[in-house]
Amino acid sequence: MTSQIAYQLTRPISYLLLHHPAGKIYNWRIPSVLTLISTVLLFLCFDVATVAAKDGLIDQLAGFITGLPGFLIAALAAIATFNRPVIDEEMIDSPTITIIVGNTRIDNSKLTRRDFLLRLFAYLTVLSIFLVVLVKVAMVVTLPATIALYGQWFFVIGFLLLFWQLLVLLLFGMYYLCERLNMNM
Repeated sequence: MTSQIAYQLTRPISYLLLHHPAGKIYNWRIPSVLTLISTVLLFLCFDVATVAAKDGLIDQLAGFITGLPGFLIAALAAIATFNRPVIDEEMIDSPTITIIVGNTRIDNSKLTRRDFLLRLFAYLTVLSIFLVVLVKVAMVVTLPATIALYGQWFFVIGFLLLFWQLLVLLLFGMYYLCERLNMNM
């Protein structure tokens, strides 16, 4: 029963478990390159204390992210109730995922467009909430002076990776809703 509860509570991040070659590019490669570029620019131009401090860049970005969960939950509701047959068709070159229903395990289950979009927007919702909470906690944590510099850079790099992942996937989701959803090829 505990594993079933854990399975259910982790479904909002199941987007990361989709099997598709493009997934690694959108989920990790593009955000990693953007994180590297951002980190180098920040390292060369700013003191990390300024970037990671209250009212610094990270805090300001978290302020921007604060508004996203409401929008993303509304998008989830719209996708879940969207009444058009095309959204329930299997995707072309569909990503696959392993699903557990009761005691039954279904490997390599192909996704419909609705399944894909629901998983994507659920993940974006959880990621945006996590980033806001992460920044709020980081703003009150005091690190020992011996590791403060490294700890701050570790936080900045981790935040930037997830921030860029959020933006890249949000743009991909909007592309899919605006253009790809209606294509049948």
